[in-house]
Amino acid sequence: MALTVILTLSVAVVFSVVSMISVRASLLTQTTSQSQSDFSNMVEQAQNGLDASDATTTVQIQQLVNDLASNLQSDGASNLVGVYMWSRESTARSIIPISTEPTYEGVITSDIHSAVASDVDGNVFYQPVTLPLASDALSGNTPGAVLGTVLDYGVAGNLEFFAIYSYALQQQSLTQIQLRLLAVCVLLSIAVGVVMWMVIRGIVRPVEHVAYAAETLASGNLDTRVEVNRKDELGVLQRSFNGMADSLNQKIDELEEASASQKRFVSDVSHELRTPVTTMRMASDLLEMKKDDFDPATKRTVELLSGQINRFQDLLADLLEISRYDAGYAALDLVDADMRDPVNAAIEQVAGIAAAKHVDIRAMLPNVQVLAKVDTRRVTRIIRNLLANAVDFAEDKPIEVRIAANRKAVVISVRDYGVGMDANTVAHVFDRFWRGDPSRSRITGGTGLGLSIAMTDALLHHGSIRVRSAIGQGTWFLVMLPRDPEQEAVADSDLPVDFARPSSNDFSITGGFGVAESPVAERSNAMAIMPMTTSHDQVIPDGNDSMADDEKDDER
Repeated sequence: MALTVILTLSVAVVFSVVSMISVRASLLTQTTSQSQSDFSNMVEQAQNGLDASDATTTVQIQQLVNDLASNLQSDGASNLVGVYMWSRESTARSIIPISTEPTYEGVITSDIHSAVASDVDGNVFYQPVTLPLASDALSGNTPGAVLGTVLDYGVAGNLEFFAIYSYALQQQSLTQIQLRLLAVCVLLSIAVGVVMWMVIRGIVRPVEHVAYAAETLASGNLDTRVEVNRKDELGVLQRSFNGMADSLNQKIDELEEASASQKRFVSDVSHELRTPVTTMRMASDLLEMKKDDFDPATKRTVELLSGQINRFQDLLADLLEISRYDAGYAALDLVDADMRDPVNAAIEQVAGIAAAKHVDIRAMLPNVQVLAKVDTRRVTRIIRNLLANAVDFAEDKPIEVRIAANRKAVVISVRDYGVGMDANTVAHVFDRFWRGDPSRSRITGGTGLGLSIAMTDALLHHGSIRVRSAIGQGTWFLVMLPRDPEQEAVADSDLPVDFARPSSNDFSITGGFGVAESPVAERSNAMAIMPMTTSHDQVIPDGNDSMADDEKDDER
């Protein structure tokens, strides 16, 4: 609106300036023409008076010229300032110069005086001048004009005749026109501004209503609608928004119904499969007990059957766990536990597959208890799933497991130095049924649910799992768990260890591993407080730890 007002005012000002220039030129031409016409009439009247005169003496001639100047002044135009006459030649019969307004006699410049004095053809000379207004200093100067010619008076010789005209009225008219144009410009700009404000407001307000409704809809209120009160394009927008909201509601209902059906299907199938899988497990165990009595081909078949049934049971257990999460039935069985116990249990569970792939799991844990209130079964499953994933991609390189703790939180680190992942893979690593490299051989027989279940278990503890990975540098998981999940979540600044930067391939961390303050200090005075060897704000750069660091961690 401001831009429109400024443009309108600019256009109006330009138009006014052009108009003023045109009006001024036209008014000047008209005034000049009138002055010249009036002066010509005066010249004719004066010449007729001189021609008709029978004055012979100097006194009579002087009197005649005086009377003639007075008559011309009184009969002249309203803007005539003064009439001036004097002899062209200095003779004995020269008249005394006549001036009806001596104040402005100095306005007659020497240029026009010389031009009239040297003229022999009776031409009329015109010169624009400025008339000072001595009576009103604030009024400034007034434009005017001087016209001059020669009158033929044989008795006294030729007379130089001048007349001064004032353009004060025309100047006042121009000033009034300027003021009026200025007022028109301002009023026009205000009117345009008001009209634009009304028009824009009429457009913006319905759009604001639609925008507010869109924000409300995005916040989760799916019943939000806008009032359709227009028939123009904005009305089309209002109707389109309401139609979009209805369609969105319908799609969400359909997706919710499909999701519920899918969840019920997974849950029902998982539960229904438990009985036949249990029967198959029993039959497989029976065959496993007697496999040594079979021929080598049958024995191998029994071993394969047992392995696949184990994998089927793991998949079934994961599906049942997922169905519990989706149904909202998952709950924590919190107990005060030493965090080293579930970590060691998870390491023991994956030790066999790690040995099969020649992967060394290095547990560098504190030598004091690290007590926290957790669901040990779920924490063990978190670490087991992370270790199983690390074993699959370790590429015969070691896996490091560490613990960091302070008064508020416990952080469990699982790091491998294998193939690593790119940024796109890291973004999907916790998605269900998603595998970073399906073509790779996996001893663990992953289902694509392990990391998703691990993240859900961590979230149930009001914690989280963060990951850093880079191609050729391995993958690093940090499991953040509060010491007491029944309290409020732990802020990032209160974590004993965290990644220093948000980049998905930056392995720098803040803090250090070990026990900053014994988690059991509040429960038992028998335990010593073990200080950490690194401060909370220390940044540990990317790279493998040396054997000296490993020994220090073992001592902690």
